[in-house]
Amino acid sequence: MTATSVNRSCRGFTLLEIIIALSLVAILVTASLPYLLDSFATAAADRASDALATKAQETRTLAMQSGSRQRLLLTSSGIKGVELPTGWSLQIRSLNDAKFHAPEKGRTWEFTSAGVCEPLTLRLVEEGRGGRSIETTFDALTAQPVHEEN
Repeated sequence: MTATSVNRSCRGFTLLEIIIALSLVAILVTASLPYLLDSFATAAADRASDALATKAQETRTLAMQSGSRQRLLLTSSGIKGVELPTGWSLQIRSLNDAKFHAPEKGRTWEFTSAGVCEPLTLRLVEEGRGGRSIETTFDALTAQPVHEEN
């Protein structure tokens, strides 16, 4: 065997094949990126909704243990101690409201010493794209949430 003879049976990928494969991967990643970002935004809103429900339960428990009324301050950016993710806002609907609205300045949510809360439905609304929302209705006697996703 001479130094000039080379085994040609073992071939690699050509540059063109590698470029085509990378292009296909780039197209797939680009197409799936909006869905991935949407799932991150929805997951953040779900965590915020769960945090609001937890805060309501903590306030109810505190009212029952202390034997005095407790209040939570409601704002369009969340409840005192629970901020909403960027791009999301809080809307409320109380028992006598026909539709959802932003909480008025100084609006509180009251929990009695017996653990009864003002019946409210809280809605987290995504501003802009999609306009998704997550509604949580709270039972007045137990302050337990019931989730409805739109």
